[in-house]
Amino acid sequence: MTGELRERARFRRLEEASAQDWQLMEAAERRARERWPGEGLLKLLAAFEHADACGAPINVYQHCLQTATRVLEAGSDDELVVLALFHDVTECFSDAHHGELAAQLLGPWLSAPRRWLLERHVEFQALHFANHPRRDRHEREQFRGHPLFEQTAQFCERFDQCSFDADYPTLALAEFEPIVRRFFAPQRTLSSTGASPSSSKR
Repeated sequence: MTGELRERARFRRLEEASAQDWQLMEAAERRARERWPGEGLLKLLAAFEHADACGAPINVYQHCLQTATRVLEAGSDDELVVLALFHDVTECFSDAHHGELAAQLLGPWLSAPRRWLLERHVEFQALHFANHPRRDRHEREQFRGHPLFEQTAQFCERFDQCSFDADYPTLALAEFEPIVRRFFAPQRTLSSTGASPSSSKR
């Protein structure tokens, strides 16, 4: 529980920490890290529930939920659902590099193909920017021939570019919590090990 009182070390400088202090902190950190990644990301997204939509039909929070809803309804694995749920949250605190930032944020838990998809979805999404005064709709062509070209194109076509519908029956964030917690479970194999994480379905 976030607000509960626990025993704490009393040092003021790291060089003053005792062996007992480190033992106490490491045990507490092990317990906390079992819930931190998923819990922290859910809180991060929830913080933008009432964010400015900047003129769009819905805001980033609603767009992320709707994208994840479509991915879940399509029967996709947990990894793609989680990717969809947080794919644009970094738009709320970045400039024009939200795909790269999102890939850095989620990357340690994603397989290499999904991390590439997340990082490059911005260029692929540009194809759907109909009548945009400045955006090059063919940005994705620089990746033509890449093994993940079609997969990334499909993500944008089927789930991302269509998720600005204010009338779509979008699932609440609470509906995704079990999936997020399962995905970030401690026993999960991280992509940083060089192995692809396991991907389960709901």
